[in-house]
Amino acid sequence: MQFRDKIKNLTIKDEEQMVSFDVVSLFPSIPVDLGLEIIEKRWNEIEEYTNMSKSLFLSILKFCIKDNRYFQYEGRIYKQKKGLPMGSPASPIVADIVMEKLLDTCMEKLKTKPVILTKYVDDLFMIVGENAIQETLTTFNNFNKNIKFTIEKEHNGPIPYLDTLVMRKDNKIEMNWYQKPTASSRILNFHSKHPKQMIINTGRNLINRILNISDHKFHETNKNKIRKILSKNCFPKLLIEKLINDYNIPKSKDKSQEKYYKSMIYIPGLFERFQNSDLYDKDKLQIATRTNNTLKSLFTNTKSRIPLSERHNVIYSIECDGTKDEKCGKIYVGTTKNKLKTRISGHKSDIKLRSQNNIQKTALAEHCKLYNHIPNFDKIRVLQAENNYNRRLTLEMLHINNIPTNKKINYKSDTDNAAYCYRHLTKKRSCNT
Repeated sequence: MQFRDKIKNLTIKDEEQMVSFDVVSLFPSIPVDLGLEIIEKRWNEIEEYTNMSKSLFLSILKFCIKDNRYFQYEGRIYKQKKGLPMGSPASPIVADIVMEKLLDTCMEKLKTKPVILTKYVDDLFMIVGENAIQETLTTFNNFNKNIKFTIEKEHNGPIPYLDTLVMRKDNKIEMNWYQKPTASSRILNFHSKHPKQMIINTGRNLINRILNISDHKFHETNKNKIRKILSKNCFPKLLIEKLINDYNIPKSKDKSQEKYYKSMIYIPGLFERFQNSDLYDKDKLQIATRTNNTLKSLFTNTKSRIPLSERHNVIYSIECDGTKDEKCGKIYVGTTKNKLKTRISGHKSDIKLRSQNNIQKTALAEHCKLYNHIPNFDKIRVLQAENNYNRRLTLEMLHINNIPTNKKINYKSDTDNAAYCYRHLTKKRSCNT
C-alpha cells in the first residue's frame, strides 16, 4: 500500500520507462566483510541504542555472521564459504543495510537520476529515462563484484512488482492486483479447525488487500477472482457476497485501553468455552489461537535429525523394567532444558547412589530404591519439545496426568501446579460428553 500511495499520482513521459531490478541470490552474494565495514562506519547511528562498546558490538556481530556460518547435513558439519549465513536472524538486517549503502553510493554516481526509486529488501522499482537504463544497471553491478542485478523492463506493457501490476495509460500510472501464474490461491479453508472469526477475517483481509491495491476500473474483474478463490477454499456463497459488499463500510477501531495477548492451541468447543468463561480478565487480556498441526508436520524434514541424546528442552518418559523375576512396566515422565543425555546421566547417578541418599531427588530414584528396580535407559521416549519454560512444565504435568494411575511413577506433587483452568475445563468437557 505504501508503494501504491507513492506512485499512483505520478505522470510518466514517453521517453521514460518503468523497470524493476532484483539481486541474484541476495544473502550468499553479500560479502560479510563489506557488511561489517558499512556498519562500523555507521557506529555513530548505532551507539545510542546499545550499552556495548564499539569493539564488543562488532565482535559479536562478526561472530554471528562470519564465524558462525556452520550447518549440519547427514551427520557432517559444513561451513558456508561466502555470503551472509542462510537462516540467521541477523542476515536480513545486514543485507538491508548493505542495500541502503548500495543505493546511496550509486545514486551519487548516476548522471541521470531516476524519477522515482522504491526498494523492498532487494526488489527495486524505478521510473527512469530509457537512455539511462543501461547506465543504471552497470552502476549497480559495479558496486561490488559479488552483487549482481537482473532487470525487467515494461516493453510497452505492464510490469509486475511485489503483488501489484503497474502499467501506463496515457502517461498516467494504473495499478492492478498481481498474482503469479504458479499461485495456488490457497488460504485458510473455511472448514479448517480455527475460530470462525479468524477464518472470516482471512477472507476479509484478502478482499481488502486486492481491492485496495487495484484501481477502481479493475474491481469487478477482481471481485470475480475473489469469488473463485474463496469458493475454492470452501467459503459459503452468501458469506462471500456479504464480505465483498462490506468492503466499503468503514471499520470502527477499538480505542480502549491496551490489551495483552496470550496464545493457546485451538480446540473446537473447548476454546469457545474458555473464551466465554470468567477465568481471565477480558478487559486486559486477549486470547489468540494457534495450531500444532503445522505445515512442518506434513512435509519430510530435509535437515539431519538431531540424535535423541543431544536434544534439549524436551519432555521425556522412562519405563521401568523391574527385575529379572518381576516385570514392572511403570512409567516416569520428566523434563529438562539441558541435553537429554546430561539429564539421563543425572538419573543414573541418583539410582547408583540410591542406597547412600536418605532423600531421593526424583520419584524415579525413590521407586528404584524401594523396589530395587532398574529403569530401561535404552528405550527413552521424547514425548514433546518446547523451548518455553512455563509451557514445558505445563506439558510435563499434562503428560503425567495422561498415564494411568497404576502405571505412574511420578509423585502426586509433580502435578500439583497444573493450571486450574486446564483442570476445570477438561472436567467440564468430560461431564458434557
